[in-house]
Amino acid sequence: MEHIAAIMLLVGCSHGSLACEELPAPQVAFESMEECQDALPAALGGAGASKRIAHGRCAAVDPAWMEDDVEISWRMSRENGLQIDIRQVSPPTDGMVVAENAYPADVPAKLH
Repeated sequence: MEHIAAIMLLVGCSHGSLACEELPAPQVAFESMEECQDALPAALGGAGASKRIAHGRCAAVDPAWMEDDVEISWRMSRENGLQIDIRQVSPPTDGMVVAENAYPADVPAKLH
């Protein structure tokens, strides 16, 4: 893959609530948003598990950012569904990689 222009994020939520967690996507990075959106229906079909509702979305990524550290945050809301935010961040000064999954579900989870 020459560059990454979009990522796919899948999230599974329990029926009737916003208790959600990330699900593995069959492919995470794509060279175009169109490729990601074309692959999303099949990924969602394969992600559904019993007692879970699968949500998915593709998000555009600036290809220049892949050389830098990025933060991917997501949140679920009843009004807007799955929302993804991608932004550049400074690398940790101590070289440590941090992953955080905030709870409750309406608080963004952060991955560094």
